[in-house]
Amino acid sequence: MIQLLNICNFFNRKSKYLLLAFLFSSSCYSSSDISLYVEQNKLYENPYWAKLLHYRDGSSEIDSDNFFISKEGKTNLKKELFETIDSLQKGQNNVLCRFPLRVKWLKQNIPTLENKIINYECSELNEYLSLIDAKYVTMVFPTAHINSPASMYGHTFLRVSSSNDTALISNAINYAAKTNDTNGLIFAYKGLFGEYEGRYSILPYYEKIKEYNNLEQRDIWEYDLDLNEEEVNRLVLHTFELKDSYSDYYFFKENCSYNILWLLEIARDDLDLVSKFTFKTVPLDSIKILKPYNLIKESKYRHSSMKKMKHILEDKIENKEFLESFVNENKNLNENLSVDDKISYLDFKISYLQYQRANNKIEKKEYIKKYLELLKQRSTYSVVSDYEIKAPINPLDSHDSARISFYYDSSDSFELSLKPVYNDIYDISDGYLQGAYINFFDLNLKKQKDENIKLDRFTILKIKSLAPRDMFFKPISWGIDLAYEHFKDQSDYFKIKPEAGISYGTSKDFIYLMFGSNVYYKQSDQLFSLGSSLGFVTNRFDNIKLGLEYSYDKYNKGLENNQFELFSTYKLDANASLTLKYINDDLYKQNDEKVKVGISYYF
Repeated sequence: MIQLLNICNFFNRKSKYLLLAFLFSSSCYSSSDISLYVEQNKLYENPYWAKLLHYRDGSSEIDSDNFFISKEGKTNLKKELFETIDSLQKGQNNVLCRFPLRVKWLKQNIPTLENKIINYECSELNEYLSLIDAKYVTMVFPTAHINSPASMYGHTFLRVSSSNDTALISNAINYAAKTNDTNGLIFAYKGLFGEYEGRYSILPYYEKIKEYNNLEQRDIWEYDLDLNEEEVNRLVLHTFELKDSYSDYYFFKENCSYNILWLLEIARDDLDLVSKFTFKTVPLDSIKILKPYNLIKESKYRHSSMKKMKHILEDKIENKEFLESFVNENKNLNENLSVDDKISYLDFKISYLQYQRANNKIEKKEYIKKYLELLKQRSTYSVVSDYEIKAPINPLDSHDSARISFYYDSSDSFELSLKPVYNDIYDISDGYLQGAYINFFDLNLKKQKDENIKLDRFTILKIKSLAPRDMFFKPISWGIDLAYEHFKDQSDYFKIKPEAGISYGTSKDFIYLMFGSNVYYKQSDQLFSLGSSLGFVTNRFDNIKLGLEYSYDKYNKGLENNQFELFSTYKLDANASLTLKYINDDLYKQNDEKVKVGISYYF
């Protein structure tokens, strides 16, 4: 019996030693096996790993060091991956909590990694996920701001929400330049040359509504995206990874829209979005690029308070004089008015008061007093306002932002022009803001009869902001034209033309009167003028835009110039149009008439 017990003890000890030896060898093998597995499968060359690091053209587009574990992580995907794994195994650099999506992806792609990670509590991450509680994602597009050059392209950001019925209490994921600069020229210069830090941020969606819909008076389009639960989770986790990092902000390319596309690529690994933007990123294009992937489920329009006021003013109120006295002189409502009319007057006055406060035209104390009084009056009418403001053409149906055009005119001349952005007075305005025209780097080549091809014009920047006025809103229309130009087929000059004036009209058509000065400069000669222009543009007909302009300029050296132009643009399809122009110019020749016909393709 004793001998039998000794034999059992011997085998028990033996089995323990064997078990310990097995566990030890298994542990050592797993550690080395991870590196071997990564090398065999070349995980550091996986396209999704590159996306996680915002890697493009040999380097990450994230510029802050805290986004990388390795000192060479910005330019070396392999070292970043191995040092990330090493930190996870040693419990260093807070990788587990700082980069939750990276960790999740590594666990999914390295079978033995889960057992080698040192786990610890990630309270900040858990609090963040609980706060966001994201189940739906929406691309949000505040449209252009007509009197702000920095906002004439629009903007994009994401809304993440737990319910489609509670949009206003959801969260917005935004990317923007971090700046305190208020000078427009300084902002433009630094934005062009990447001198701002661009950062992601998360804030309540209602604050963005207040900023764009109410303060800046910009309409908003919301595009619900077709992302499943796992894809939404990836987007949210990656946003957390980016919250303390920055990348250099470039106004033309690596801007708000460009960097929002990175988040969508992370959410769905089959998306290829940022590579489509090489030289410039226009917010409108960054939305339209989602269409081929069937990523947009539904479009929704949210009108601004300005659009509401314009609608009431133009379509709901006949007695404009009484409205003006009611708003500005605080007259009481006429009891003979219908309930609908009283509601319209009150709704307009409430919105206009908010507009005045947003533009610092009324002190806060006075505003609160008047606002509460108006709300008290409005509460006596239980009818809910429904103005049925018609949505404009969806920006998804607009032409693309770059254009190439070919023209032939009656003097047997040919012109070829190419511009990377955006929309000018001759382009069909469907989906764009009426009256807001902006061009950068527009190149125009010309071939006249019996002459060689020459540079006719190179536009550095051309902005025309024709903002209609009415009895309550009186914006100044303005423009700037900066170019190198072959002036009137005579000689090459550097040109600058500032102008300012007034416009009147509706969403369909408007008339404008501008006053300005043409300054043409070259080393051996200078020309300058004072003049004016009167024009009219209408979009009242389907697929057709009509316009005319008469301008007069009085130059130095005894020169005077009368010019008349009539044009018509016909929309062939979303990205093609046909334009016909008649031009009569008498600067150097009496009644130099030309008829030009051109075709344009947008891309």
